[in-house]
Amino acid sequence: MARILVVDDSEDVRLALMTLLEDIGHNVYEAEDGSEVTAMVLSGSPDLVLLDVAMPRMDGFEALKRLKADDATSDVPVIMVTAKGRPEDLAMARNLGARDYINKPWAEGEVEMRVDWALSAASRA
Repeated sequence: MARILVVDDSEDVRLALMTLLEDIGHNVYEAEDGSEVTAMVLSGSPDLVLLDVAMPRMDGFEALKRLKADDATSDVPVIMVTAKGRPEDLAMARNLGARDYINKPWAEGEVEMRVDWALSAASRA
């Protein structure tokens, strides 16, 4: 299965996402802030990143900008995860290069479905 980086400042959210993804066979590792994302992507070579929007030191949008601006990390698919379900946030995420967007709290089966879709889309690209 896939190697997935989960980035969220909430330990509870990281644990919930990691449990869901590990239960369906993915290899999951974690970061708690956007400032860690680029280094973790470079060192861990994930197939996918789940990236929270609202984090303290560096928010998810800035982390996404940096990932997409670096040739070494620009091809890694990213799904934004947020409690802010505002249409302008979705538009910003897509404009910055996010593959998809998951609202917290998510519906049962939603994370698995969106992760599977993003991974299959990436393998076809």
